[in-house]
Amino acid sequence: MIKNLSIHTWITAIALGSILMIVACGDDDTNVLDDEPNDSAEFDRTQLLESLADSLIIPNFESLQGSINSLNDAILTFNGETTQQNLEAAKSAWEQAAIDFQHTSAFGFGPGEVLLGPFTNILGVFPVDEDLVEQRMLEDNFDLSNSFDLDIRGLYTIEYLLYGDPFSTTDIVANFDQDRKDYLLLIITEVKTTVDEIVAEWNSTYRAQFIVDNSTSAGSAISLLYNEFVKDYEIIKNLKIELPAGLTAGIPQDPTFVEAYYSGISSTLIEENFESSKNIYFGRTREGLEFTGFDAYLESVVGGADLVAETIPVVAQIDQTISALPSGRLSENLDDSNVTLLRNQLQDNTKNFKSSMSSLLGISITFNSGDGD
Repeated sequence: MIKNLSIHTWITAIALGSILMIVACGDDDTNVLDDEPNDSAEFDRTQLLESLADSLIIPNFESLQGSINSLNDAILTFNGETTQQNLEAAKSAWEQAAIDFQHTSAFGFGPGEVLLGPFTNILGVFPVDEDLVEQRMLEDNFDLSNSFDLDIRGLYTIEYLLYGDPFSTTDIVANFDQDRKDYLLLIITEVKTTVDEIVAEWNSTYRAQFIVDNSTSAGSAISLLYNEFVKDYEIIKNLKIELPAGLTAGIPQDPTFVEAYYSGISSTLIEENFESSKNIYFGRTREGLEFTGFDAYLESVVGGADLVAETIPVVAQIDQTISALPSGRLSENLDDSNVTLLRNQLQDNTKNFKSSMSSLLGISITFNSGDGD
């Protein structure tokens, strides 16, 4: 599949972790606020950070680590005995890893900041550059660690190799030669190493560093987490829905731009990603247990309780629309009215998660999304 080069280059530049570039605080679209939020002296921000670290961030990274380990084992088995049964097992393991990834993608700071930027640049860039993947796998001694190409690595390149084009009749098993096996092993090794290192650092030194850094100034733990939370939320709207559906000005609809194009689980991943956003905001684990989240922080400041009350029904509407997305592949249903409705609802909620929330909490927005809010 050959994509329009200019569009594909643009997508690669802005893909997961790159769309929302960090800018200087003096940018016209950047909110620059006082270091301390209004009337929140009694709120325990250390407890907020501790709750988020222990109830959400570390457990979700550990869940991702477990699913990546399972995927690694399944790939090793498939490479050793390339059968349809082992391929299906590897696909199942991939889907779980992709779901678990959605619950960590907002944590691309601290240990999640790697050589290529947020770790999502290694795990989560899409669409895959199929032509370049096919080229790289034929190169002798290709050194992935010295490559800055983002769209030839990570979970979605693994997806491409395991699933192939969803409209192809090619037998994946019959055509999975040694070059494909070697490249698949190269990619999963980088993914596994990246996640292992993130988990190890959170569990060794970074947790304590994160919890003690309880100011709201730029670069503080709260600021880093909050900005990544907003960026991750905007990626749902901008990259996972708006862009492939052709709702971005000047960019035509392209079904191949959806996340998880090959496996067809795009809608599931959107649901899981939004669930992660809600868990951070409302202070809930994936199992539904409650802890101190950003909503509690908001309720400690003047006007915050009203904002939370305004946000709750909007979030419920988004949940309903996600549930109403058409069954089957999102790539085949981008003209469905619920796709546009979901984009619009996510945009409407951006002010609740971003401009209004940052103003009330006194946390500067340190990136430029171009949303004009």
